[in-house]
Amino acid sequence: MDTKMMSTIDIGKLVGVHPATVLRWIEKNGLKSYKTAGGHNRVRFDDLLEYVKERNLPFPRDLLQQAEKTRVLIVDNDESVLNVLAESLKRSEDEFTVETATDGFQAGQIMERIKPDVVVLDIFLPGLDGFQVCKMIKDGHPDIRIIAITGHGDPEVKQMILKAGADEYLEKPFDLEELAGQVRELMGEMVSKT
Repeated sequence: MDTKMMSTIDIGKLVGVHPATVLRWIEKNGLKSYKTAGGHNRVRFDDLLEYVKERNLPFPRDLLQQAEKTRVLIVDNDESVLNVLAESLKRSEDEFTVETATDGFQAGQIMERIKPDVVVLDIFLPGLDGFQVCKMIKDGHPDIRIIAITGHGDPEVKQMILKAGADEYLEKPFDLEELAGQVRELMGEMVSKT
């Protein structure tokens, strides 16, 4: 089940109530929902989580813990680098959920599915390069934080990617804990702005 957008049936199964109860939550008790073209209700996972927490409703503990983790998407065409970065973040105090993509097109598909908090983005990708991907992310989702990474230490490249919308820039090779620290720092900034 995709836990980012859910039907009343999905929510009913998850929380252990009848779908009609979920419909009442939507119609009378303020659970935010969106209508599909066919007129069906869909609820964002984050909105359901907020609703459940506000009302102290029972919710599967593993999903609550998963929801509290920072969602990170790593995009790099070098699979060995991709795997090292992903494993490093996954082991980092168990506070991140990590998805990976090897190009800009795959990144776009994954983004729609997981709605990441932070994207770690290699600048020089095949097809859509990191500059284009960065701009597309920021145009569509300005709240997503982007850490640009590259093996080219050219100051002009750094300025270009920051101008395209990246929030931070790391030059390869970098310390793996530095990446986790940057993700934490960006998430701390997001929390302080809300």
